[in-house]
Formats: sequence, C-alpha cells, structure tokens
Amino acid sequence: MIRRIKALWELTRLEHGVMYGLGVILGIIVAGGRFYEPAPIFGVALVVPSQIALLGFFTALFIQAGTFALNDFCDLESDIANRRIDRPLVRGVLRKEDALLVAILATTLGIICASFLNPILFLFALISAALGILYDLKIKEFLAVSNGYIAFTMAIPFIFGGLIVDPGRIELVLLILSSIAFLAGFGREVMKDIADVKGDTLRNIRSIARVYGTEQAKRVVIFSYTLALILSVIPFFTYHTAYFFNPAYLLPIIAADMLLVHTCFKLKPFRKRLDPKTIPFGREDVNYNTMRKETLIAIGIGLFAFVSGALVRL
Repeated sequence: MIRRIKALWELTRLEHGVMYGLGVILGIIVAGGRFYEPAPIFGVALVVPSQIALLGFFTALFIQAGTFALNDFCDLESDIANRRIDRPLVRGVLRKEDALLVAILATTLGIICASFLNPILFLFALISAALGILYDLKIKEFLAVSNGYIAFTMAIPFIFGGLIVDPGRIELVLLILSSIAFLAGFGREVMKDIADVKGDTLRNIRSIARVYGTEQAKRVVIFSYTLALILSVIPFFTYHTAYFFNPAYLLPIIAADMLLVHTCFKLKPFRKRLDPKTIPFGREDVNYNTMRKETLIAIGIGLFAFVSGALVRL
C-alpha cells in the first residue's frame, strides 16, 4: 500500500503541486487578501484556511497533478530510453492505464474546485487544463515551447491567487514574483532537456539542447537564473510595499539566490563530464537531477521569502 502511494506521488509530482497551491496562497497574501478565518471547533477558537484559499490551492494542485500524470502516460517510451527509474511507469509499479485514469480524475477535480470561484478564474482553470493536455500530447515537440509552458505553470499560480482577491487588479510585486518563477522554471526545464537529449530524440522534441547543443543550452540556463536573481532584489527597494527594506524578505531571498548562483557555477566546471554527447549515459543524469533538486529548494526558499516579507515586519 505504501509503495503504491509513493508511486502515485511520483506520478503526479505532488511536491510540485503543493508548491503551485502554495503559490496561489502566496498570491492571496501579497494581494492583501485573507487566507484564513476563525473556526470555533469543540468550543475552541481556531484559525483555519479560508474556503476560497482552499479552493484555489486544490485547483492548482489537482490540475498540475493531472498534467504530470498524463505526461508520464505520453512519455513512457522516451522515459524508458532515458532510464528514468524515478518514473513509476518505467519501474512497472503502475500501469499505463493507471496513469491515464489518475490524469482524468485529477484534472476533473481541479476544474470542479475552480467552478466554485468566480467565472474568470473558472475560465482560467479550464484554459490551464487544456494547455496542459496540449502540452503532453503535442506542443512539447516544438522548440522551447515545452520549457515556456512549464515556466508558465510555475508563474501563473501567483497571478491566480491575486485575481482571487481582486479580479480587476494585479499587484506589481506579484508581477515581479511571477516573472522570477517563470525565469527560474524556464532554466530548470532547459537544464532537464540537456540530460534528456537521448529520449527526446524518440519523440522528435525540438528542445534547445537538441537543436543548438548542450553548451548553448547551459548558457540559456545561466542567463535565465541571472535574470531571476536581478529581479529578486527589486521588491527590497520597492517603496510602499511590505518588502521595502524588510530583512524578513532579504535574508531568505539571499539564501535562495546563493543556491541559484551555486547551480550556475556547477554548470560550467562540469561541462565536459555532463555532456550527454561525450560521456556514457547515466552519469550526467544523476548530476543534473541533483542540480534540479537544488534549484527546486531555491524556489521553495524564495516562496518563503515572499511570505515572510508580506507577513513579518522587522
């Protein structure tokens, strides 16, 4: 039972879905909305997440879980070629039909959650789900479209949360946060494509690494992370915001930025050892996966920086 639950988690990449859901909550916080409400339970006054915050959270989580499950369904052959033993379908723990069923159920649940929000957000969720399906089935094969789509999904939860608070207005800090998430996400996806060149050939996916080579792809990754680093400084100097000269934002964002800088430095020294075209397959996959985990941690710390900056004044 535990093994199957672990496989479902891996299939849907729930750690990403949780981060997307928290991105919606953060969007609500930055936009000045209430993400909690008092709830007397058994005579004790407790504070629980508000209904609208929960709906936004689960809309993002389920739609992304469905997209990831469908992705594994469509990419089984290329994942086998890339020896992605982190994928439960490759290991044979789950069947291909299981992945399709999970994709349908998760996407449906996400749309149902969105139906309780305002019509604009419901339409937003429908479009996001449709783009996810198109991405898995076809558009990932076009140059850089795959990277752009994944980066878009990482950026949009913050906007979604802000629109929950006010459908007619988006805060400047939210736009900056979304841009940082987009750039960091774009870099992570290009970095993944460097390690997946062999399997991407099977589906003729025109990634930057395949079309222009791994060295050029690494430059794109470093450029994306550098732009994200520059943008992360702006809220600290933005007047009339909670982040203006706020150490509660600055300290964690420095930690996140240092991890991204570390990843950029690792890309250059390991260039020849990690190049899938010049070394035996497998060795570079471990290193790129490690760097992707490092950047995911950096993004998580960055989210914490925006939360602490919005809620804590030092």
